[in-house]
Order: sequence, then C-alpha cells, then structure tokens
Amino acid sequence: MHNVTLRIILGVIIWGGIVALQVILLAIARFFERTSQQRTWYKLYLIPVLFTCVGAGYYLSRIVVSTRHPDFAGDPAMDILFLATGLLLIVLGNLLHEKMIGETHSERY
Repeated sequence: MHNVTLRIILGVIIWGGIVALQVILLAIARFFERTSQQRTWYKLYLIPVLFTCVGAGYYLSRIVVSTRHPDFAGDPAMDILFLATGLLLIVLGNLLHEKMIGETHSERY
C-alpha cells in the first residue's frame, strides 16, 4: 500500500506540473491578446487542459485499481486523447508564436 501511495503522490505532482505548464501557456496567450489587440484564441487552450486532466485522472485511478505495470500508458482511448492534446498544443503554440513574432508563412523564405 505504501508503494501505491507514493506512486499516486508522484503522479499527481508530475501531471500537475504538465497541467501547470499548459495553464501558463494559456495565460501567455491571454496576456498577449489583451495587450496587442490580436486574436490568439486563448480560450481554446482550455481544451488541452481538460483533455490532460481527464487522461491524468484515468491513469491515476489505474494506479489504485490495477496491479499490472505500467499503469501510466497502454490504454488506446487515453493515448489517442493525449495525441489529440499534443497536436492541438502544437497548432495553438505555432499560431501564438507567429502572432507574437509577427511572422507569416510567406516571410519565412
């Protein structure tokens, strides 16, 4: 039981850190939209935060219920959810980067 408690604590710290980084990115996008008057779609950053919380909650619940290892990967539905989260963060981060730098696709080359 001690091992399960330690794994839950470490899991909460790690997943909490990942969600905190996503919230910081959301705050940066919100700040930039308010100060520059350019639309950054910062509210869309709530979708990856929500997806990460759902997936993390599922995998944290597997620590308590499952005796199989590993309990942090292997569920296809949650892995697809994390894939969608990552792809959405890449797209939103790239859009934010282009807004902040003032760069368009035609100016790159």
